[in-house]
Amino acid sequence: MRYSIFLSFLMFIGCLSSPKQQKESFSEKVSDTLVVVKDTENVDERHLKKAMADALEKITASFQGKDWEYMYDFDTTEEGYAPIGVYIKVRKFAEGAYYAVIYTYDQAETLIRLYRIDNNTMQEKVSESFPLLTDPSDTIFDANGDGVKDFALRYYPLSGCCRRDIYYLYLSPEKKEGQLSYIELINPTFYPKEHLIRGIGYGRPGHVELYKYRWRGEVLDTLEYILPDVATKGKTFLKTKHIRDFYDNDKEGKTHLNKLPKEYQTVIGLDYFLDYTAEDFNSD
Repeated sequence: MRYSIFLSFLMFIGCLSSPKQQKESFSEKVSDTLVVVKDTENVDERHLKKAMADALEKITASFQGKDWEYMYDFDTTEEGYAPIGVYIKVRKFAEGAYYAVIYTYDQAETLIRLYRIDNNTMQEKVSESFPLLTDPSDTIFDANGDGVKDFALRYYPLSGCCRRDIYYLYLSPEKKEGQLSYIELINPTFYPKEHLIRGIGYGRPGHVELYKYRWRGEVLDTLEYILPDVATKGKTFLKTKHIRDFYDNDKEGKTHLNKLPKEYQTVIGLDYFLDYTAEDFNSD
């Protein structure tokens, strides 16, 4: 009975580790546009947006066709509120194309937006808000190895039992019009030269899987999952293409591994994945 409960849990965490495409199914191409319906904004949100508008004015007035960073406080003291922090980062994204990433933040929330600078016009591409303590950040890199730079937002949720390093990945902003949708990934390590992502799902050590995805254009295909073998209390591992195969009594679909493949040794957080003892399997 306990083993059945554990296998049902594996099925659940496997769903958590699968890459999620915003407003898209996993097997379909990422949409070029995204329509977001938001709740009625509160006073704090209005202040963050006012600070964002002020930052856009500063970029328009100061941008000189090169990388630029600027940080300041947007004054809201006349309205009885603490100043809003503003951080502007302008970077060359592609030949002749500059983008601005703007952070506006108060004591509770961070609003992040990505804009394409087109002469004196600012085209909004991304807009996301996060609780301040989730430590949001951004990066520009070629995630899928197609030679085109991508944009990613990264944060660490406050709630949950286990390691959860979340990426919102926006592919090829320079090739798309309008606002971008994203692919959500958990605990990923990117291997653009191999067109792969390897990473760790969501769960406790001993009961969480490694995963490997392969890029097919802008779509991710699942190649395999690896999980410690309960039968050997984690001394060996099982490999399969589908999470459901871990709890299937049929041996077909599962491969027994005496040790982890070398290709996983560089996965960020591998020490977390391996941080278990035989006692962690006693209740299974």
